[in-house]
Formats: sequence, C-alpha cells, structure tokens
Amino acid sequence: MMAWWCFVAGPGWDFVVAGLLCLARPAAINLVITSTGTSHFDQLQPHRYHAMRSDDQAPECTGAAYEQQHVHKVYESIAAHFSQTRYKPWPIVADFLDRQPVGSIGLDAGSGNGKYLHGHNITTQIKNGPSNPSQQIALGGRPPGQVLEEEPRYFMLGLDRSASLLSLSQHIHSVPELVHGDCLSLPFRSNLIFDFAISIATLHHLSTPERRLEAIKLLLSSVKPSHPSRTGRILIFVWAHEQGEKSRRKWAKGTLLPAPKLGSTASATSLEPDLENIEELANLQDVLVPWVLNNHADDKTTDKAKTYNRYYHLFREGELVELVKRAAESLELCFNQIDSNTPESPLSHQKDCCLIKGHGWEADNWWVEIELKTH
Repeated sequence: MMAWWCFVAGPGWDFVVAGLLCLARPAAINLVITSTGTSHFDQLQPHRYHAMRSDDQAPECTGAAYEQQHVHKVYESIAAHFSQTRYKPWPIVADFLDRQPVGSIGLDAGSGNGKYLHGHNITTQIKNGPSNPSQQIALGGRPPGQVLEEEPRYFMLGLDRSASLLSLSQHIHSVPELVHGDCLSLPFRSNLIFDFAISIATLHHLSTPERRLEAIKLLLSSVKPSHPSRTGRILIFVWAHEQGEKSRRKWAKGTLLPAPKLGSTASATSLEPDLENIEELANLQDVLVPWVLNNHADDKTTDKAKTYNRYYHLFREGELVELVKRAAESLELCFNQIDSNTPESPLSHQKDCCLIKGHGWEADNWWVEIELKTH
C-alpha cells in the first residue's frame, strides 16, 4: 500500500531560536512525501485511532461521545459569552510562564480563547511589514539584546477542541499559532517535543479515570527539553472538590447538578439535586455546571435565556498528584515528590525522572507543577 503525506509551508515568518529573529518566507513550499508499506493510519495506536473517529461513529456509551454531548457541544454554543469572562491570567500560571527560558517552545493543551498565548509569546503580529522578504525582523520589533534584558521570550502553540474558542484567540497585538485538536490525540509527530506545557482547566472535562490518566501520559510524553542543561516543565490546573467559603460552585446555590452516568439517557432536567440530602450530594465528584446564555435577538418574544450544562470531574485532594504518579510509572519514569519539609533533590543526577516540583490548592482549584529530566 502506498501512503502519502502532504505539508504546505505557506508564506509567513520563520522563528530562528539561535538568532532570536523572525525571517520572512518569500514563497509557499509544497512538500509531498510518499512511502510504501502499511498505511500510516493502520500504524496508529488503537486509542488514538478511536479518538480520531468522527463523533457520529463513536458509540453513545463511550467517554468520547459523552464529552461531545456534555462538553464540546456546549463550548461551541457559549464560546463568545464564555470568552468575555476569561481574560485575566491566574497568578500561578503567569509566574510559571514568566520562568520559561528564552527560546523555549511550549504547548497550551486546552488553550480556550488563548488568554495565556499573548504574554511573552513570540508570535507578535507584524503590521505593514517590509516589502523586502529577506529582511530580518527582531522579536516584537526590538533588538534581540533588548529582548534578552527585559523579559523572557518563548514560542507557545495553542491547542483546543473548540473551533469557536480558537477563532476568538487572536489578539490586537498577537496572532498566536493555533491547532484544532484533542488533548487525547495530540496531532504531533513523536519527534516533535516541547520544552514546557500547560493544561489549565481542561482535564476535569474528561469523563473517565482512564481518559484523565491518558491525557497526563501524553503531556509527559510530549515534553522534553531541547538542551541537556534544562528540565522540562508542565503545569496542570483542575477544579477542586474542596471549595472555599466564597465559591459559587455550591449545591445550595443551585450552581451544580449531578452528572448523568456514562451511557445514561437521563437529561439534566431530570437530575435536579435533592437539596434535603446535601451531605450525599457533597460527596459527588461528577457534576454538571449550568451556563446561562442570554439570547439578544431583536424579536423580544424569543429573547429568552438558555441554560447549557457542562460536565466536570471535581478532583479531591491528592487525586491529581496520584494521577501524575501513575502516568509517570506507566511511562517507566522514576517518580519523586518535593514537599515543604524536604530539601530539593538533585534532579540532574537522575535520568528519565518525573518530579513534582510543587502542588497545592488555589482559588477552588488543585494545581501541580511537574519537572522532567529525560534522555
């Protein structure tokens, strides 16, 4: 069997790490690669092939179909309104990105409306650029030396399942590089790796423990530092089961619904919580969170708010760290954890190691920072 691959490198700008420059590409280049033997798709791992199937083909009882109904369709419907409420970076995430070395290449797996793609990301929009295609443009329109002195700069790719959210990711000063894809089927070749990655408020939308574990394994597999002196870094945020006093995610406030079981045909309206049994509800981790979307149609008779229910798995204390440990062990990485009472281990003396650099609770979320040293 003959397998074909086609890649088009269109006119644009190429990032040169060594020189901290953007070079204008004068023409599009069409690369066609052929090979004989087994088709590329036949060689894909079964779980990745399944993730690439259309949603209509997936059985209704699968996690993929469940998430299509209770996550992906919802975000496509509420994207514009949702994006208006997601504009301020979380402090821990901003600090993590600030610490990335100059020239690093990163991945935002679940980038949403791209609010983390515009800080120090190198994909700066160049308006009315020079007509000379061979001219070199310094990053951000400034000399490389000035960039080095002022702030770290990196290249970060945004990936999200929602095409509607991706379309909202462009910024007045930045046009980020975006990929329409799934965190359970990363559309990158095995030899394309990143120096760092973030997954912010994404993993809690996966409906089974196996899918959450697989997503973390793929993150661990896709991060490997480009230089032996560096370590790979990953930051993950998920919603917490343990909510603060000021949290709006409360059963009593009517902001949570019990999620239907996988394969269940029950609708959200038939799953209204029994508030008289609040203690039993408090133990639930799989929930639906309503999002009220106002219809601003001209016809006032149809101007009616519509509610969409998104699926969330609320992580208990220690659950996220345990998932990282299981993912590391399944990839045959040594696992270590630093706590506040233990001095930092010299990771440089251990090969193929996954280290929990830090973890904690922040504003109704659990987070974990991972450090990787692989060879």
